Amino acid sequence: MKIAISSTGTTMESNVDPRFGRASYFVIVDPENSQIVDVIDNRASQEAAHGAGINAATMVAQSGAEVVLTGRVGPKAFAILQAAGIKVVSEVSGTIQEALEAFRSGSAEFSHGPDCHAHTSSPSPRTGWQAESGQGKNRGCGCQGKGKGRGR
Repeated sequence: MKIAISSTGTTMESNVDPRFGRASYFVIVDPENSQIVDVIDNRASQEAAHGAGINAATMVAQSGAEVVLTGRVGPKAFAILQAAGIKVVSEVSGTIQEALEAFRSGSAEFSHGPDCHAHTSSPSPRTGWQAESGQGKNRGCGCQGKGKGRGR
């Protein structure tokens, strides 16, 4: 089995990147021996205007990963991962090593849906309204987007 973990760096001591689509890297780990088997460089996604999650999900699927550990996953990326048979665990934080240990301990819950709905002011099926995120009536998805904050 391979696990893809969104990461800010390329080592087991790197932090989990909370953004799936715009994560700097995906560290592919063999959970049996805690060894890194591959690293996907996703830094180009940070310059993409659109489609970062779709591209990231496609690369992860091509890596052969069966599970993704990340902070948040948008609806398009989640759909691609789901279609590829990849299970997602979101709301993950800490280092890559800590995230892997939490997964192996059985404390991680698989997600049943995306965390952000197209970066709009609609509730997430998992977490509902994000009370302290976004701009405008405090109903942003928490993705740190560049909304106009008009709160209509």
